[in-house]
Amino acid sequence: MYYATYAAQLAAKRAAIVLEPGCSEIGPRHRPTELPGSPPWRMDWAVFFPDGMHAKLQERWYPVGRRLAGRVLKGYREHFSFHYGPTNAHRDSEGFPVRDKVGHPAIIRIDRDKYGPHIHFHDEADHIPQSRVAGMIIDDADMFDFVRAVLEFRRSGRGFDDIMGFTVSI
Repeated sequence: MYYATYAAQLAAKRAAIVLEPGCSEIGPRHRPTELPGSPPWRMDWAVFFPDGMHAKLQERWYPVGRRLAGRVLKGYREHFSFHYGPTNAHRDSEGFPVRDKVGHPAIIRIDRDKYGPHIHFHDEADHIPQSRVAGMIIDDADMFDFVRAVLEFRRSGRGFDDIMGFTVSI
């Protein structure tokens, strides 16, 4: 995907999301990066709900092809984390939630990181790999589908597995 396309799609899709009254947010913030070995762009977004819960969404995109005039124009999503859970007191200098010593408790988190595609769900302490998840291709997870699922979960009380259409095997 091209960065300009990503930025335009991000803005359009964000505009279509209607948050609950009383929510605040940081982002979605995205920017190209220039550091060697870093992704050509990154995206961070946090939505804070009035009851002390939050959704934290992050994506890291890495280069495809060659640079043009020193800039990477095209990338692929190598890492992402879509998290919903209680907000702890630890924040970075811009107010974005960060892990603390007791971890990052989640009701649900969908990740692709050094452990590959996996989810954290139903208080399982370990990563739940794709091989145990049916009905959802974790690598294809979309942050806006995730935010809509969070809003539906909060509105209806239905489980994320029901809303998102996946099952986890033992």
